[in-house]
Amino acid sequence: MALRTLGIETSCDETAVAVLEADEQGCRLLGEALATRPQEHAELGGIVPELTVRQHLELLPKLLEEAKSRSGEGKIDGVGATAGPGLAPALLVGLSFGKAFAWAQKTTFHAINHLEGHLYSPFVSQGKWPKYPHVALIVSGGHTLLVEATGPDKRKILGTTRDDAAGEAFDKLARMVGLGYPGGAALEKESRGGVRGRVSLPRPMKGAESCDFSFSGLKNAARLLLEKNPRLAVEGGARSDFCAEVQAAITESLVDRSAKALDQTGIRTFTVSGGVSANQGVLEALKKMAGQRGCDFQCATGGWNTDNASMIAAVVARRVLDGQSSDWEADADPRWSVAR
Repeated sequence: MALRTLGIETSCDETAVAVLEADEQGCRLLGEALATRPQEHAELGGIVPELTVRQHLELLPKLLEEAKSRSGEGKIDGVGATAGPGLAPALLVGLSFGKAFAWAQKTTFHAINHLEGHLYSPFVSQGKWPKYPHVALIVSGGHTLLVEATGPDKRKILGTTRDDAAGEAFDKLARMVGLGYPGGAALEKESRGGVRGRVSLPRPMKGAESCDFSFSGLKNAARLLLEKNPRLAVEGGARSDFCAEVQAAITESLVDRSAKALDQTGIRTFTVSGGVSANQGVLEALKKMAGQRGCDFQCATGGWNTDNASMIAAVVARRVLDGQSSDWEADADPRWSVAR
């Protein structure tokens, strides 16, 4: 018999609630509601925790009702909320709201690792449970890491960023040339009209022995290049060439590090999730690399690739199906590692 779970996501600026139906064969999304206000953060130059908290407090009650309405009538068999990693004040809002709702529903509550949700998303977005073993690339505005998952509770970090995340690099570099914030998607679009190689930027960590990432050096090199050549920030061919080089540099770094992880482990299932996986140039390059190694390639589809509550509800469903106990005493952990 299928069960229903409800997930809440407030790790950063997105506020999201989702209801999911699941059994041992798989899962399907019944209803979700998500809201964010990027223009307010853009006006302030980035994510402001105090503003984010106010938005979560205002939006959660109405989003809960929307998600429940879209999912139809039915008993909720488990509730979960993101407990980390993320912005501590934002996490606390979702965690407290989730516990209160679970208590009112007389059901279990589960504190969920946001990154575990991303590990699930390439599979559950297709209605399936995760396949093991696999190597996962999680690449977003806040995270860039490679994870070896050999079982539901057996996860090892193969590589992580030593400084900035890939998504942050995309956004910051887009802002340098006047494409706004967040600007990752705008930079990718601009890059399609340019030619890579007309300007030169480094490929961070390419060829390194470890599987780690680094993007601060790329940002600094880009800043210095723009100081010497201000025309690169002006709309037109020169800016497109700059964006094409940025796109190529970040893509090549992600591909090289991921290939290193696959070669080291010998695992032949490779997954990609996180907001940067919506970048089609990055996704196609990773898919090609995986194909060259005979890997089964899985990526999160649709809204499952960015921060969402559906993936949180999916992890909750798996915990309920496995008979795991509630996490009523759980607190927010802004630096919660996904390794187990």
